Amino acid sequence: MEELSRKELLLCSLNRQYLLEKGERMQVVGELLGLQAQFAQNPGYALRIRAKDFEPQSWEQGLVKIWSHRGTIHVVRQDQLGLLLSARGANRQWVDGRWGLSAAIQARWAAFLLEQAAQGVERREELKQACRQAGMAEDLLEKVFYGWGGLLKEMCDRGMLVYHSGMEKRFILPGPIRWIDQKEARLAVLERYFQTYGPATLADCAAFTGWKSSEIRRLAGELTLEHIRCDGTIYWYLGGLNPTGRLPSCLFLAGFDQLILGYRDRSRLIDRRDLNKVTNIAGIVYPVVLLRGRVRARWKKAPGRLFVEPFRPLSQRDQQSVAAKGRKLFGEEEIAVEFLPPLEEKQKEGRHDDV
Repeated sequence: MEELSRKELLLCSLNRQYLLEKGERMQVVGELLGLQAQFAQNPGYALRIRAKDFEPQSWEQGLVKIWSHRGTIHVVRQDQLGLLLSARGANRQWVDGRWGLSAAIQARWAAFLLEQAAQGVERREELKQACRQAGMAEDLLEKVFYGWGGLLKEMCDRGMLVYHSGMEKRFILPGPIRWIDQKEARLAVLERYFQTYGPATLADCAAFTGWKSSEIRRLAGELTLEHIRCDGTIYWYLGGLNPTGRLPSCLFLAGFDQLILGYRDRSRLIDRRDLNKVTNIAGIVYPVVLLRGRVRARWKKAPGRLFVEPFRPLSQRDQQSVAAKGRKLFGEEEIAVEFLPPLEEKQKEGRHDDV
């Protein structure tokens, strides 16, 4: 069995995820199976980094937001809704007790919300006000517009409504969705995962999709996967590998970036001692900077400014490299790049203020 070094493993990942050579915007979103959008600005950052046709004012075109794999919110291609929603699985019948609502009430108010959306009432607060005016009681309103679910989420899971992909909390009608068998959809998702995220372990795939390990093993057995070894671990993939080339001296990643979320074992790019600097105890995955293939800092963008918080002191050369990359990425030659005190020093002092 062929062996890969750790550097070659990372090179394969960077190449397949459009981090060595940029791709077309829609291709990037489709092959990455969406971009996690827990914070609304992150998908735009991920595409700015990866897409050669990225435009700040129009990157959202053809994209929508749904609750996708792992039950988390993602920006996805609108023409792939059928695949991703089918893979997740949706109850196509109204069920008594769901979100504390009877099936009859769910059906009645779902029809009303669809009618409002068709008339151009799209913003969450506007829909809520329309329901009030139509006689919805406050206790029912809380269940329909419940922040962590409710009837609106149920409608999104069924493909009746979807979120607008941008910063606004707007719901839109997605148009007809072609539903397919869940197993067929999950096989298609796994195939795309091992083409884009491979080489990866089955445990990596289970962590990324949120599906049971036993199901991953069963479905993977129906695909013609190739395998390779690195440091004694077997990694699976589809398509040709390209482990050659040089690691970029500096690379920015978005918050909740797919390069990080794609794997349970993140040792290909993050040192063990730095894992808690990349992801905090609340599960927040920070925007980070890779230096020569290792995550060495966090970053945050503000108007006219870029804050960089290194894990440990950076050399003058590395600071210059990060500043130059940040200015190029955001197309702002005059942007002020500020390097904050190293994170390890703050942690030793018991301070936990974030970038």
